[in-house]
Amino acid sequence: MLVDLVKVETRDRVRLDGILGKPTGSTKSQLGVDIVILHHGVTGNFYGPGMFAEYSDSLREQGCAVLRVNNRGHDPISQVREEEEPVRYGAAYEIVDDCRHDWEAWVTFAESMGYKRIGLWGHSLGAVKSIYYMAVQPDTRVTCVVASSPPRFSYSAYLAMEEGNAFKQQEELAQGLIREGKPDALMEADYPRRNLFTAKVFVDKYGPEERYNVLKHIPKVNVPILVTIGGAEGIVTGQGNSKIGFTGLANEVQQLEEKMANLTFQIIPDADHSYTHQRKYAWDTISSWLKKV
Repeated sequence: MLVDLVKVETRDRVRLDGILGKPTGSTKSQLGVDIVILHHGVTGNFYGPGMFAEYSDSLREQGCAVLRVNNRGHDPISQVREEEEPVRYGAAYEIVDDCRHDWEAWVTFAESMGYKRIGLWGHSLGAVKSIYYMAVQPDTRVTCVVASSPPRFSYSAYLAMEEGNAFKQQEELAQGLIREGKPDALMEADYPRRNLFTAKVFVDKYGPEERYNVLKHIPKVNVPILVTIGGAEGIVTGQGNSKIGFTGLANEVQQLEEKMANLTFQIIPDADHSYTHQRKYAWDTISSWLKKV
């Protein structure tokens, strides 16, 4: 598909890149939004293959524009420029709270292009960040949020699981590095899933404060929100699934749905973390919801 390369600068002077795909033909959007901003998960980026490459075309066919974008956590390790100075980011170095600047910048860009009905759609960590952004920095320009498979970042839940001791050992390693004055030391983490993080990032994301636990933040989102989770997540390991990040999460989100008029929850049957063999089912579910927003 033909797209435009676009860029933004956040309020803290970080440059981010993405692509803007406009609707095919002149059909008015058949959805409840005119543009959807697609936010990748941990180590992802706007140009890689995956579910959003497929769903970008599907959205455009519905007359909806698409912004598929990077945030400062793109790729395992990346380098961006802040005031002309190179700074390390990527999954290993990002502090999740800083996503507020990235999300705000892309919404502002969409608004500057004339779009009034703006939707957010995040996958995995991108879903966590979308929920977090709308909970702690409510943006009245955003019409709705789709959060596909947001893992639970819960220190207490992790400790209670079978893998709890192994997770605790990693957390103690990270805390030890911080006490030694080495917060930016890299460590290979295996739980909740294998990734490379600095000690500071590991504690910020997974530590006792539970800053990014979606179960705390979903109730604070005041626009329509759809949460989807694959039926194999928390049950089947491998295929990108994080057992520790999803065990029991579906039931807890379902309980929230019973209390929140603006929350819709849907399990994608038999789906892994990327909905690999259930892309059509997921698209039908999400597009049907978007038409009702």
